[in-house]
Amino acid sequence: MYRIVCESYKNYIKDFDKAEKDYRYHIMTPFELILDLDKYKKEKERETLKYKKLQDFIFLVKESIDDYPRFKSFLWTLESRGIKGKYYGVLEEEEFKEQVKIISMFLKLSYWT
Repeated sequence: MYRIVCESYKNYIKDFDKAEKDYRYHIMTPFELILDLDKYKKEKERETLKYKKLQDFIFLVKESIDDYPRFKSFLWTLESRGIKGKYYGVLEEEEFKEQVKIISMFLKLSYWT
């Protein structure tokens, strides 16, 4: 699952015009941290907003895992890499819902090539 999400993320991001990054691009930028564990660790040390939003997402999905059963193995692979989730309260509900939709598309192989 981890590899599918990472490769799907890369394909998803490159669909955006560099000059015109839209809302869906911006809300997915925290997920770039799962692609590079060194970057994740640096952002964690600095407690950046990007890091906190990723942590909120993971925490919220875990708290409602019955609503998102397809995410179980993905979360397990994140945890095995030391990415566990913590609640900071910085992720807006609208952002979370949109992220869930996009990650669900990744898990359904919509961006898999």
